[in-house]
Amino acid sequence: MDQSTGTSADFKPTLLFFYGTLRIPSVLKRILNLSEDPILTPAEITGYKIKLWGPYPALVKSEDPAAEDSVPIAGSTYNVTTQAHLQRLNTYEGANYTLESIFLHEISPETGERVAKEGRSVAFLIPR
Repeated sequence: MDQSTGTSADFKPTLLFFYGTLRIPSVLKRILNLSEDPILTPAEITGYKIKLWGPYPALVKSEDPAAEDSVPIAGSTYNVTTQAHLQRLNTYEGANYTLESIFLHEISPETGERVAKEGRSVAFLIPR
């Protein structure tokens, strides 16, 4: 995962969208070495597709993100609050993935209300 966050002094908390194993609280807790379960919020994005890269799901941009048949991708958001946590996620994802700015909708578990937000997600780098 390309880490375009600069130095620790430049770091700003980042809302990340997860769509694979990082949605599992115990997995994220282990990777980030958290003492408590992470707070994940249900969310979805459009304009991307999930493709398998070997056994792993990879998020890639849709050829036509405005297409009517674009299917929302379910996931979860997590607010990364430290440079160290972002670096751990970078190590976990590897060099074939990069962070991209995205628009998403968080979904309230209590009411189902959808709230539009800007965040980042790990997307697969397609070799050229």
